[in-house]
Amino acid sequence: MGRLDGKTVLVIGGGADGPAREGETVAIGNGRATAIQCAREGASVMVADLKLALAEETAAAIRAEGGRAAAIACDASREDDCRAAVEAAVRNFGALHLLVNNVGIGIGGNLLKTSTEAFDKMYAVNLRSHFLTMRYAAPEIAAAGGGAIVNVSSMAALRSNSLIPYEATKAAILGLSRSAAMTLARDKIRVNTILPGLINSTMVRREIGDREAAVAPRIPMRRQGTPWEIAKAIVFLLSDDASYITATELIVDGGLSAR
Repeated sequence: MGRLDGKTVLVIGGGADGPAREGETVAIGNGRATAIQCAREGASVMVADLKLALAEETAAAIRAEGGRAAAIACDASREDDCRAAVEAAVRNFGALHLLVNNVGIGIGGNLLKTSTEAFDKMYAVNLRSHFLTMRYAAPEIAAAGGGAIVNVSSMAALRSNSLIPYEATKAAILGLSRSAAMTLARDKIRVNTILPGLINSTMVRREIGDREAAVAPRIPMRRQGTPWEIAKAIVFLLSDDASYITATELIVDGGLSAR
């Protein structure tokens, strides 16, 4: 019996755009790992991604394991796409109980090296999209009897690395989640935030390459985290095991932030 049996989850950013690790049959990032892990726990999964092919790849991997999944293209910076993703989840599986906002990009630089256009794009993708999907998903989750939302932020919300639009939007997700949690508690909807540390994900390998040797000595556990470790933390917050947890930030970073 899975912890998410009978539930439908919408994962925004459920594809994986980047190279696979050695030994992986399909590239795994935080969103794809979360979608697959939710299915393994019994949920029906609507996978949304900017690129339909990547969402379909995730859905196919779930179905290959005997799970239920469908895919939809979603540019999370567009309100109509956010609404359509929620509607697709309800249309395909009859209800919506759970939402994971995993979408995010990293562009720009420090205060003096970031254009207004770059900042606006980061705001639209990294923050406004979370607001939009929650706004459309919350009434459906309430109608289904309640559920949970997990927004994916970053340790960059708490620690600076001179990437101002990324850090600002990731920090703003914390306030967005807390406020939504207070509003939605009466509808039996919990809202929490995950703050991943240094994770060996597809996005990192695409943008930076293999950084394990460079960053592992900085982490008390002496290794990067994996997308599966982020996924399992998200599933915990989605499940009834976290039934009295809301408006909380869960740091998953191997002890890095404690230094």
